[in-house]
Amino acid sequence: MALLHALWEVRERLGLSLEVASIDHGLRADAAAEVATVGERAAALGLSFFPLRVDVAASRRARAVSLQEAARDLRLDALAALADAHGATRVALGHQADDQAETVLFRIVRGTGLPGLAGIPYRRDCFVRPLLDVRRDEVLRYLRRRSIPFIDDPSNADARFARARIRHRVLPALAQENPRIVEALVGLAAAARAGAAGERPNVALASLPRRAAAVVSRLKARGGSAEIDVAGGRRVEVTYGEVRISPRRNVAGGAPQGRVVIDGPGSYRWSPGTRLRLAVAADEGVFDADRITWPLVMRARRPGDRMRPRGGRGSRKISDLMIDAKIARATRAALPILTTADDVVLFVPGLRVAEAGRPVAATRRRLTVVFECNRNPERVPNLPR
Repeated sequence: MALLHALWEVRERLGLSLEVASIDHGLRADAAAEVATVGERAAALGLSFFPLRVDVAASRRARAVSLQEAARDLRLDALAALADAHGATRVALGHQADDQAETVLFRIVRGTGLPGLAGIPYRRDCFVRPLLDVRRDEVLRYLRRRSIPFIDDPSNADARFARARIRHRVLPALAQENPRIVEALVGLAAAARAGAAGERPNVALASLPRRAAAVVSRLKARGGSAEIDVAGGRRVEVTYGEVRISPRRNVAGGAPQGRVVIDGPGSYRWSPGTRLRLAVAADEGVFDADRITWPLVMRARRPGDRMRPRGGRGSRKISDLMIDAKIARATRAALPILTTADDVVLFVPGLRVAEAGRPVAATRRRLTVVFECNRNPERVPNLPR
């Protein structure tokens, strides 16, 4: 229900065309009424609704698999078939961060390798999970504040199922040792995904306190651990979601390297004497704040980085754009680049802002980006609205 209403609220800004489906697995007598409740909400929002039914019991007998595995496979197959029949390019599922933590812990208990530790993917085939970084209690607060009806699936509390036992017995016990156990397991999944892809597990920085990630100047990864040198002289060690911050030490100077996670409007230090300031207002700003998805990332420029400048016909190398803008060679390496979490470049000091996130007629909130250097702010150039 939370996913349905969240997508409905942003559908126009994101250009979404929504249809709703709900599945009766044929396992409980109450399931048909629950599906009907979803249909009523879809009708109230003016959306097409498609009730589906699958026979989990028969599939389980035929395949000799667990009840929950059979239900999951049939559910995904039915949704994928419906999407294909309707020409839908994405199927959004409602998994959230607590589901991710439970999945990782379940796989650890059963035995797994690096791919299993990666947990639930944000995207696979046509399936996407927009709420995968949102905690369950945040979902419930969203529903209650908006008086949106929802249903608790009784199978989630059925101790016959391992996942229910992990949710109600194991995780609460672990939380007594580490109150942030869910965040730690989610961080482990992120590090495992990065490791499986052969990437530097920068995403493990998400398990640090907000804005403590600062600028990563060096990262050494081996197995499930990483050592990270952070601007300001601290060393951060991340080992399967556990974070230790050692005392300050001397760090070699030079142009900033690495990344700063920007989790909302505010002022973020880049290097001594420079920072990036982001503010949201109703009347000024060069990005549509409601089309920007947090967190953003401020990082150093990389070879081959490209951006489509506002009003341009295509993307160009940032190095070429800097040359055209007559930015001094000695200055270029010291300038930060502001990107989305999936690495779409939005802003580089001294250049036109990106086409991505351009305000539209329906824009209600705008995001301003200011690069401040030695207290002399360089504002984003004024552009035609």
